[in-house]
Parts: sequence; C-alpha cells; structure tokens
Amino acid sequence: MTYLGVVCVHGLGGTPHSVMPLTTALHAAGYATVAPHLPGHGTQPGDLAECTWDDWMRAVVVTVDELARRCSDGVVVVGQSMGATLGLLASLECSNIRGVAAINPLVLPPDPDATEHIEYLLGRGLSMQPAGKPDLRDPAAHDTAYAEMPLRSLLELGRGAASANAALTAIDVPVLAVSSDHDSVVDPANADTLAATMTSAGHGPVTRLRLPNSGHVAALDLDRELLCRKLLTWLANLTDASAPAG
Repeated sequence: MTYLGVVCVHGLGGTPHSVMPLTTALHAAGYATVAPHLPGHGTQPGDLAECTWDDWMRAVVVTVDELARRCSDGVVVVGQSMGATLGLLASLECSNIRGVAAINPLVLPPDPDATEHIEYLLGRGLSMQPAGKPDLRDPAAHDTAYAEMPLRSLLELGRGAASANAALTAIDVPVLAVSSDHDSVVDPANADTLAATMTSAGHGPVTRLRLPNSGHVAALDLDRELLCRKLLTWLANLTDASAPAG
C-alpha cells in the first residue's frame, strides 16, 4: 500500500467517466484516488457557462489539499486536456503536489483569430456551439461529455492556456507529458512545448510519452492500457513506497 494520493482531473465539458480507466488502475495499485466533478460539469451546459477558470482552479486546489491531509507522501495530479493544464498550474500553488501527469495538455496561448471569432459570436447573441463527437478512435469507447459547449467556457479555457504558457518556466515538479498522435482537438505540439521548456529551464524531470493509436480522450481510447502501464511505472518512481509498476 502506498500513501501517495492521486487526483484525476477531466477536461472541459467532460466528467470523471473520461478518466475512469486511469482511476480504476490507480485504485487497484493501492493509490488513494479522487476524481472530482469540476464546477459546472455533469449537469447541463448552462451551468458550465456560469463558471470561470478561477472556479475550476480553486476546485482542483481544494481537492489536492483535502487528499494531501490523508496521504503522507503527497499528491500527484493526473489531468487530461484542460485537467492537465489545471494540474500544471496547481503545482505552483500547492507545495504538496509531487508531480503532474499531463495528458494532451493545453499550454500554448489561444489563437487570437479564434478568440476574436468567439467574441464576435457572443456579441451577436450566440452562447453555445455544438461540441461534436468525442475524439475517440476506438469504436467501442464512449464518453459522457456535453453535446453543447458554452462559448464563454472556450474563452475561459484560452485564458487558462495562456496562464500556463506564461508559467512554464516556473513549473518544477516531475512531469509525465503525454500526447496522442491522432489528437484532433489539441495539437501534440503543446506537450512538446511543455517538455522542451521545462527541460531548458532545468526543471522536472520530464518523461515524454506518445500514444500512437489514440485521439484526444486518451484515457478511453485504444492506447489506454499502455497509458495506464506507463503512468503506474512513472508514479512508482516518485515515491520510496512499494507500488506496483504495472
């Protein structure tokens, strides 16, 4: 049994279901594992529109602090998409974070043209856009994300990505930087930038993992067993406690 806690954080519009294979593997390996619903998620898209980046950030920090009180070896954040970005920034606020597994993170600033277009649509009175199907290549997999995405939430996500980009040289915890080769939502260059910037700053260490068969929702996709195995190996190296390496 290990006394390292793990907080698993889902992405924008998603739920803890999107990281369920990870939480299942972590729990089986003996880690105290929590996968919170971020504010505005798991209900209806209108609730998400009322939330800001600060709300999501606060929820992650509170969850980390609560779990850390039960885990003598500290806490690791495992985040997917927006959850990865939140985890990276939380590592600057929480001294009890031992590392971050960033799966398809957003750390590049948003495209100014895309931001301008969203603001234009909001100015025209539009508030939602179709979210599209989950980016999964496994035909048997399914996700429980919102079918619609509030435009304001996309702006908040861009704000968070810009904050992460500005903070990259300050992040100094072990990081597992994961990208999916077939991600049609987040450019894998985000994970490359994360790894390169931290390494250049002498921070980390950074372990790089590429998933050759998966789309954006990697924890549910074709490489999920590879991801779980590599995650458990990486986690086992963060603590002196005995933990199965998968």
